[in-house]
Amino acid sequence: MDRRRLWLWLKGISVRLLRGLLAFLRLFLAGCRSYAGRLRDVVAEAGAETGLLAISLCVNRRIHLLERLFWLAIVISSVIAALLLSRFQLDRYFSSPTVISVDRDYRGWNGSLPAVTLCYYDHIDSFKANEYIQEVWNVSIIDEDYFYFMDFLYAVVNATAGNYAELAKFAEDERFDQIDLYEMIQRVDRPFEQVISSFDSSFEVHVQMVMTERGSCYAINSPMSTVLSGQPVAYELMPQPLSCQYGKQQCYIRMDLYESTGVLDVHSPFEVSATEANIVALHKSDEITASFKVLETVASKNLRELSVAQRKCVFNNEETSNLKIYSKSLCLARCRAVMALEMCNCVPFFYPYVEGPSCNPAGFECLLDFKWPIWALHICKCPSTCTEIEYTMQTVKKSSWGVKNNEEVSSSETATSSFRWDLIPPKVRMRRDVVYSFEDLVVSFGGVLALFVGVSVMGLVEMGHVIIYNMLLDAFTILRMVVGHVRLFCGRGNRKAEANHHHQQEPQQQRHLVDERLSLADTAELPPFDYVN
Repeated sequence: MDRRRLWLWLKGISVRLLRGLLAFLRLFLAGCRSYAGRLRDVVAEAGAETGLLAISLCVNRRIHLLERLFWLAIVISSVIAALLLSRFQLDRYFSSPTVISVDRDYRGWNGSLPAVTLCYYDHIDSFKANEYIQEVWNVSIIDEDYFYFMDFLYAVVNATAGNYAELAKFAEDERFDQIDLYEMIQRVDRPFEQVISSFDSSFEVHVQMVMTERGSCYAINSPMSTVLSGQPVAYELMPQPLSCQYGKQQCYIRMDLYESTGVLDVHSPFEVSATEANIVALHKSDEITASFKVLETVASKNLRELSVAQRKCVFNNEETSNLKIYSKSLCLARCRAVMALEMCNCVPFFYPYVEGPSCNPAGFECLLDFKWPIWALHICKCPSTCTEIEYTMQTVKKSSWGVKNNEEVSSSETATSSFRWDLIPPKVRMRRDVVYSFEDLVVSFGGVLALFVGVSVMGLVEMGHVIIYNMLLDAFTILRMVVGHVRLFCGRGNRKAEANHHHQQEPQQQRHLVDERLSLADTAELPPFDYVN
């Protein structure tokens, strides 16, 4: 009996569920048909508002189905073609919106003269070296270890980023572990005792001692070399290089050296010494005059509106690669310094502008084991600067004087050498310009939409207004229906509660009537009153 009741109960539940599911499906299909009709109306209204006949024909039920499908295919194909072409235009804007053109209006150009980095052959000032050895190690010239410490000084000041093997030989000596090699070089290095002159007698050519990958050197007419000192400097406060107007005056700088020989590197004033392209060896009694051909690349003003990835270059006053003042040679040098820090946990003294513990001789031995920086030259990549100046040595005139018949100069004579560099006025230069700006991108989008879809910005706004308006209208309609159903459900619940409350009150009223009847019956049994006249 219990099984039969259970079976009947399950059967009733299943029938109710099936009926509810069928009712839901009917309601869903009816809603879909209603929504499809509503969607056709919205599309037709949007087509009418924008003037796109093809969109209205796609939902026009008075024409044949095949014709409607044809117009639908046309609309879809046009939209896909517009999206593809717009994507190509967008890729072009982000990948290659710039162009390098040739500028030939040379009559009014102003140019900067090249910078020169002078590195002495003999860096050490003997008097300063003796004082340093006496002060730091308490060793005088009569002690046995004096020449050992002097060899260490020579190994430090003559070390370069490409050749520091002599310095690594002192790695086992613990007396050199706590020595600040950069501070030591500054104390024993020879001072700059040369004379600088130029075509502009009123301009003071900037000269500064810098630490390069060739060791301690002196930078002449090189504002960018101020970064190599390790002191924070703003780009706006950097000294400006000597410049001149091409074609109207002879542009040159002359440097006279007394009792000095060295290597000269001619480079851009907005770069630091890093290449071997324009190396000139200057010996005693040499008089060298070099003429340089210049190829300058300038940038248009609107180039700064693009990102670095778009223009593929960086301006000097932009902060990138952890450099507040940027140049390609500085970026490459910093990259090599960071690799040395990662390999041996120290930074060579060639890079005082890079934070990190300074390398001692043991650190240089570690770098020698890793063959730094040979493999780092192929890994470090940096973007070019947007404005560049490249100098190429065109002619060199060298003559020797002060020494006659290859005889040595007497002690009373002073051997003098000089180096003069000047510019050949250029007639062409390169210009970086924006050939595809953001305005061009917007115009191309408008042309694509007009060509394939036949709609303008105003038409898109109207279409969006129609769609959003109808969506909000449908949303408010659904919201009112939901609120109405909720109120109806709540009203039924209230009526049911009132009915239940009424049913609960009926027994109480009946009991009250019974009590009243009982009280009347009781009063009926009482004896009558006696009235007294």
